[in-house]
Amino acid sequence: MIALGAILVLAAVFYYSYNANKPRFVWRDSWNKHAYSEKSDQPYGTEAIHRLLNGYFPGKKLTDIKKGLVEELPKDSPGGSIYVFIGEGMYLDSLDLDHLFAFVAAGNTAFIASKTLPFELMADLPYVECNDWEWGDYAAIEEATVQMSMREPHALNPSKTSMHYADRNQVVPYTWHYIESYYFCDSMPSFPIGYLNDTLVNFTRCPYGKGRFMFHTNPIIFTNYSLLRAETQSYVEGVLSWFPEGDLYWDVASRVSEAVARRRNSSDWDKQKDEHLLSYILQQPALAWAWYLLAAMALAWLIFRAKRRQRIIPVLPQNENSSYEFISTIANLHFREKNYQGLCIQGMKLFLAQVRERYGMVVPVNPETNLPRVDDDYFRRLSTVSEVPEVQVRDIFTQHSATVRYQPTEEMMVDLHVAMEEFWKKAK
Repeated sequence: MIALGAILVLAAVFYYSYNANKPRFVWRDSWNKHAYSEKSDQPYGTEAIHRLLNGYFPGKKLTDIKKGLVEELPKDSPGGSIYVFIGEGMYLDSLDLDHLFAFVAAGNTAFIASKTLPFELMADLPYVECNDWEWGDYAAIEEATVQMSMREPHALNPSKTSMHYADRNQVVPYTWHYIESYYFCDSMPSFPIGYLNDTLVNFTRCPYGKGRFMFHTNPIIFTNYSLLRAETQSYVEGVLSWFPEGDLYWDVASRVSEAVARRRNSSDWDKQKDEHLLSYILQQPALAWAWYLLAAMALAWLIFRAKRRQRIIPVLPQNENSSYEFISTIANLHFREKNYQGLCIQGMKLFLAQVRERYGMVVPVNPETNLPRVDDDYFRRLSTVSEVPEVQVRDIFTQHSATVRYQPTEEMMVDLHVAMEEFWKKAK
C-alpha cells in the first residue's frame, strides 16, 4: 500500500509539472485539432461563434452536421434555414453537392467561409458566365493588417474595421484572400457585399433558385481570437445581419485542411476526382445494408474456405481374423462329411500346440500313426506345471489314441473335446 501510494503521488506530481510547463494556448493557424473546431477554446477555434449562433434567432435551433449533408441537412426544407460552414477548406462529393444545391434552391441560405472553394460548386453558379472567365479560386495578398468594410445598408457600422492575425499576441503577416473583380459584371445577379482594403471583394452574395449562397474568403475573422476583440464584433454582426431568421445547420463533416481542399480542387469540372465509387450506394440505407451483408458473406466464405482441405478418409472395414474363419470352414467340412477322426486329430494338434506355447513342452507326433510320443515322465511333468491331476491328463491322450486306432463316433469326438476343455479350465 505504501509503494502504491508513493507511485500515485509521483504520477500526480509529474502530471501537474507537465501541464504547468505546457503552453495554455495554441496560436498557430495550422491544420490541427484546434483550428476552426467548434469545441476548441483556443485562439483559432470557433467555440465563440458556435455559441453565439446557438440561440441567435429566438425559437430557432442550431444543429451540428457530423455525418454528412445527405444524412442531416433537410433537402426539402420549406425555406428560411441557414447552412453554415467555417473552416480552411471543404470537401463535398457529388451527392453532397446535389443535396446542397437542392437545399438552397428551395429558398434557404448557404454561408461558406473558407480559404478555398470546391470548383464543382462554382461550376453551377453564375461566376463562370461573366465575360467567359473560368473560375480559378480565390486570389491572395500577404499583409499584417487589413481593413474590412461592409456594404450598406446591412453594415451596422459602415466604417472600416482593422483586422490582423496574431501569433502569441504579436501581429504577424498573414495571407488574406479575396475574389477578383472580373468575376462580377452587371449582367450577373451575384454582387459584392463586403470588401478588403476598400476594393478587394471578400464577401459576396449569389442567388440560386429561391435561395442564395454567401461566400466569405477569410474564415479567420470568425475564430475566437477575432470575435472576442471589441472592434471585430461589429463587423461580425454586420455579416450575420445578412442571415435570414431560421434554423441553422453547422457543418462539421465537410471540414478539411486547406492543403487537402486545394489538392481535391480541379479546373476540370466534369471529372469528380477522389470520389469514392461506392458513394451513392453507401448514402442509401437499403443499398448500404445490402452491400455490408454481401461483404460479410464474402468474408465468411473466405474464412471457411481458407481452412486446410484434404481428401475424404475412406471407411475401412473392421479387421477380422481369417484364421478363425478357416478353422470354422474346415471344421464344418469335416463335421458335414462325418470325418470325426480328422476332427479329433486336428483337435489334438491344437491341444499340443497350446501346451507347447504355454508350458514349453514339445511333443513329437508320429506321422504314420498320428499319435504323440509321450511317456510317464511327460504326463507327470504336464500335471505338475498345469496343476491338473495326472489321471485327467492321461485320459485325454487315451481317448485320442482310441479315436486314431478305431473309427470314432460322434460321441467319442465330443468326449475328447470335453476332456480338453476341462483341462484348460483347471490349468494354471
